[in-house]
Amino acid sequence: MYISDKDALQYASRIVLLLVPFFSSLFLSWSWIIEILLIFALFIHVWRSGLLLTVSFLAIGYLASIIPLGFEQSLTQIGYTPWAGILLLVLREKGLTIGQSMFWSLVLAALLSALPTVPTTVQALQPDILEQRIEENIQLYEQSGTIQAFEKQGLSRSEFEGHLRTAVPLYYRLLPALAGILGMLEIGLGYLVFRFSQRKYQKGTPFAFWRLPWYAVWLAIIGVSMYLGGDYLSYELLNIAGMNIMVIISAIAVILGISCAAYLIQHPKIPRILYWVVIISAVFFTYYVVLVLLIIGLFDLVLNFRRIPEKNEGAKQ
Repeated sequence: MYISDKDALQYASRIVLLLVPFFSSLFLSWSWIIEILLIFALFIHVWRSGLLLTVSFLAIGYLASIIPLGFEQSLTQIGYTPWAGILLLVLREKGLTIGQSMFWSLVLAALLSALPTVPTTVQALQPDILEQRIEENIQLYEQSGTIQAFEKQGLSRSEFEGHLRTAVPLYYRLLPALAGILGMLEIGLGYLVFRFSQRKYQKGTPFAFWRLPWYAVWLAIIGVSMYLGGDYLSYELLNIAGMNIMVIISAIAVILGISCAAYLIQHPKIPRILYWVVIISAVFFTYYVVLVLLIIGLFDLVLNFRRIPEKNEGAKQ
């Protein structure tokens, strides 16, 4: 019996949606690779079988994945980011533009990835536990010879420990944002791989024309307000939440800034030498270039520097 490549891919995506969540829980192997595999599988499956059937298979797979871990452990051990991909498909089916759909999908992906890290963050920032983690890191770096290597370069042990005592608390404060950014990258990468695989059947929007809806800037406003409010009220959790929101929107803004830069470089009136200036600047002045891209991406949400018409934003992808 002959099975076409499209049918084989469809059956394979169905198997992934049904079985991969269960075996990932059984062997404690949940990771970003598993989540990207599920995201790509649901995009493939919905293309041929529709949204309702895809949601059903994914739901069955996730319900089965709870069995090996139990309900409480499944809340923190299982990766739920693929459901942000379902939201993207639902919103597209409802008629929202790709920019609007992707924005809400990224927000949900960030939440689903960040929330499981909150208990770890709260626990790690307790003074006794935080001091223990810092001491563990100092011992680790001492055993690996890192401290001695820095001392040979002129950095004293006390200075190294001072930097470490600043970095470790900052890491735990930003852990939800780092997890959220990883979740957004999973959705973005899964969608891009699917779009690339379907380029013969669907016309996509070039990277230089990517943009999100203007109201995405409210994430930055909310983040800054929470950060300043927490600092003013001496409420650490509010301060940390605002800090994480700002980091997440900053990552989004940098991507949009790169898109704006790509649009500018491709403009026919821009000299080709500017392309090399941008590359050289990115190599030698990375921090300043990233900061400029962040600002451009953030303001592009409201000002639409590229003057992209609304009808282009809603093009099918």
